[in-house]
Amino acid sequence: GRMVGFDADFCWVVAAFIDVARVEFVNLTAASRIPAVVAGSVDVVFRTTTVTLTRDDQVDFGPVTFFDGQRLLVRSDSKINGLDDLNGARICVHAGTTSERNITDQMRARNFRFQLITFAEAAQAFQGLVQGRCDVFTTDGSQLAAFRATAPNPADFKVVGKEFSDEPLAPMFQENDSKWADAVKYAVWAVILAEELGITQAIARDPARLAAITGRDPVAKNFAELKGGAGLRPVRLVGNYGEIYDRYFGPRQRTAITREGTRNMLAVKGGAMASRPWR
Repeated sequence: GRMVGFDADFCWVVAAFIDVARVEFVNLTAASRIPAVVAGSVDVVFRTTTVTLTRDDQVDFGPVTFFDGQRLLVRSDSKINGLDDLNGARICVHAGTTSERNITDQMRARNFRFQLITFAEAAQAFQGLVQGRCDVFTTDGSQLAAFRATAPNPADFKVVGKEFSDEPLAPMFQENDSKWADAVKYAVWAVILAEELGITQAIARDPARLAAITGRDPVAKNFAELKGGAGLRPVRLVGNYGEIYDRYFGPRQRTAITREGTRNMLAVKGGAMASRPWR
């Protein structure tokens, strides 16, 4: 099979920006992803990785591609509606992640009794909930929506509670490589700016429609021409940021996650997604 998904699309965004035709995908665990970057085994990691101070001591991060927050997944008939209902709960969690630390801190702050059941992979933690080994599975809300959608009957599960952590997810790569860092950063910013400019995948592939936009907007003209049109290549291949988002989290998807009113909206519309000047 072909690797598909929000993070996979951003791997293609970077490849297209630097004009590379192939991507070699490497499966990494939460425990192995940072060592792989440090060792140079991979060029960039897009893998629901939260930007943190301690991680930044080991790797460098690019722009945030998704603002997330940790929540809870339970069975639909569960009486758990939030953190305050977790006293005595069995909690499935992905080992070695910020999710494990966050839920532990929340439970200890409440002086709750709890049993933390850790798994090497998030998919295993979800199966722990499915099999009844725990009362709740917790990780970033976007992952919970995705795992719920993979259940034979998604209606058997529900995401509950307010977000109780800040999880800005971003690509990471080796430290002190400014040229590569610039490539990753501007690749991400390219698809964000394309959405702001109204340049969709269809428009990027249509010279006449593209010319109509670049002819009246000098920012769009710069975007289409600078670096040999590098900013347009990712848009032609996978679309602008909004198209990538809607492909996996849009209202028609089983993994729908509301974008309106969140930081994942463009900054010009009240969110936090913004490019850098393209000149």
